[in-house]
Amino acid sequence: MRKKVCMESRPPLPLFDLLPPELLSKIADGLSLIDLLSFRSVCKAWNSASSTASAQNESSYEPWFLLYEEHSDQCQLLICESGKTYTISNIPELKGATCLASNQGWLLLFKPSCGSIFFFCPFSRAKIDLPKLPASQLCEHVAAFSSPPTCQDCIVSVISRINDLELELNVLHRGGNEWIRHQRNFTPWPVNRIECGAFHNGEFYFFACGGDRLIQVAVTAASNLQWQCFSILPVSAVSAPPPAEDEIVSLRDEMGYLDKKNVKQQLGMGRDVSISTCGTQIRVLDGQDRVVFNENGSIVSAEQSSSSKTKSPDFKGIWIHPIFCQISPIHQSW
Repeated sequence: MRKKVCMESRPPLPLFDLLPPELLSKIADGLSLIDLLSFRSVCKAWNSASSTASAQNESSYEPWFLLYEEHSDQCQLLICESGKTYTISNIPELKGATCLASNQGWLLLFKPSCGSIFFFCPFSRAKIDLPKLPASQLCEHVAAFSSPPTCQDCIVSVISRINDLELELNVLHRGGNEWIRHQRNFTPWPVNRIECGAFHNGEFYFFACGGDRLIQVAVTAASNLQWQCFSILPVSAVSAPPPAEDEIVSLRDEMGYLDKKNVKQQLGMGRDVSISTCGTQIRVLDGQDRVVFNENGSIVSAEQSSSSKTKSPDFKGIWIHPIFCQISPIHQSW
């Protein structure tokens, strides 16, 4: 007599890929950025159905923070307002890359080892390669771009410090195959370090430290570049008289943003952990844009102080707008 075997009943597996694409697309369009990222990771069908979604956090002007290591392909995402953190895995574009500029959800990444430079959105994984940057042998690159790289009027400017008295600017217009190089000698004040860049009312603005001064370098976006250099205020000054309104652009600077937002504390890091960051430009309704300055995380240890050697930052960080930048096939090339 054959023995009867009782099979334990199991719930049927969810058939994610059987849902109608039209329904999935409508669901994806109504999701927030974090929910959309989770939605796209379910399966290939859900990822494909959300190809036209463009979730963004319009209720907040505050940028989010990406943290990554030099040779890692994953990063931590921190939403400072809520203190929530997420892990984004398998991003090879960040390996060995330095972020030169961050604006409107797009990152301008540069890999010094090969001189490659490209736009990248870590949320959608959209990527647009640019012509190789000719200034790959220079250091201290800082950049700004006028509009998203999908716009026909997008202009990219990368400024580099050759020495204390000389800067190099490389400019690339949308659709261009070669960078236009410009060099400028500064005699009023030495430039020790370039802090950040921004684009405002048709001009690029780069902020640099020169001795005890914060220097603003303005460059017009027109083909015949015009340079203007202003000393805004001594860096060590607690307060200073306001500059002339017809000279200095109305951009509010945000220095020490890591500490202001308690980033290390929210990420569970010690105060001695060093983070080198790329800032961003925050557009606000009152018309007075805010510029989050870059921060150099290099530190000098007690043993190294006598030899003036610096320790490389433990991590790199990027302030990024929470925007999901999707691109069509026609916009995947510069």
